[in-house]
Amino acid sequence: MDVSGKPVNLESLEMAKNRDKKVYITDIAINRVPFIRYKGFTDNQNHIMRELAQEVLTVSKDENDSNEVAITCDLGVDNPLEVYGVSFGTEHEVDVRADTLSNHILVSQKSVAVVILHNHPSTQTFSIQDIQFFIEFSALEVMVVVSNQGTVHYLRREESYDLKKAVALFNECVEDLKKDSPLTEIYLAALSFLAKSSEVGIYYR
Repeated sequence: MDVSGKPVNLESLEMAKNRDKKVYITDIAINRVPFIRYKGFTDNQNHIMRELAQEVLTVSKDENDSNEVAITCDLGVDNPLEVYGVSFGTEHEVDVRADTLSNHILVSQKSVAVVILHNHPSTQTFSIQDIQFFIEFSALEVMVVVSNQGTVHYLRREESYDLKKAVALFNECVEDLKKDSPLTEIYLAALSFLAKSSEVGIYYR
């Protein structure tokens, strides 16, 4: 059972148990990153998103020992593949706002379609910290997680997105967590939120 009392399948539990197992990025994994038709994006934007996802893994592999790297980009600019922020993190986290350009893109009122793509050294999907960040920054249109094996997950706000409901769901999912809660419980709280995300207008794929 997860923290919300809902049954969790064995695959989810296994993923949670593997939270600390870092997978080193290979060229095969980078080439394996799929082309995804993101909801509401043009074909050109979808191609850009694939290149950015591959770039996240490439930078992580070549410059950060396969640890977390985040790319922040505004798809509304003329050359999104040339102007984007890069933040370097540790095996388990990355502070997007530590990079000056990333922070500027995230808080700029001129931004059109802000996206953040980052990798997870393990095989997991979004962490509870990722979800909290996504809720907190309303300018963020899409958040993407690329596992070090090339799997892609993303969050996007729907037209029906309700901030109050999103905050309430988040609080419900984390209410039993403590500062010293096991990583498995924290991850299962994130899975609980993702399972219900459509109820608050968040599209999860």
